[in-house]
Amino acid sequence: MQLTDITTQTKAMIDDLKAICTNYGLGNASSEYKIITEAFLYKFLNDKFIYEAKQVVPAFKDMSATDVEAAMSKMSDEDYELMLMDFSASTARLKRVHYISYLFNRQNEAGFHKLFDDTLVDIANYNIDIFSVQTGGQSKIRLFDPISQYVIEEEKKDGFCRGSEHT
Repeated sequence: MQLTDITTQTKAMIDDLKAICTNYGLGNASSEYKIITEAFLYKFLNDKFIYEAKQVVPAFKDMSATDVEAAMSKMSDEDYELMLMDFSASTARLKRVHYISYLFNRQNEAGFHKLFDDTLVDIANYNIDIFSVQTGGQSKIRLFDPISQYVIEEEKKDGFCRGSEHT
């Protein structure tokens, strides 16, 4: 993939996220930047995870991202944990329930926003030792926070998270 393709796709993703924020009354709000950053980071971590899996499992090398996720979902828990141990230290560890495809397949469930938020927070907590910022008081600031909290109308939270997850 060429750099211009990546740049174009990145700009399109940011524009889509900005449109979602605007559609849910969050355009130009202070939370818009955090929402865009977290959604973008979630996508990046998923993509990097798949890339890393392709590097450490020779059978995955020529597979599509969808096929890699399907193959990892069929792995035993022990094999999955062994694979994770071969990942580089700079790659976030994801549980199978953290995959974008897992969320996509559950997007029509009631309370989807809670699942989406819980997934982000669980990724942050699962990786807190390698992906957090430490304050002067030695507290760790997580990588993700729930994002549906910024949507004031309860009945719109699921739709907002569905849109954020689709980009």
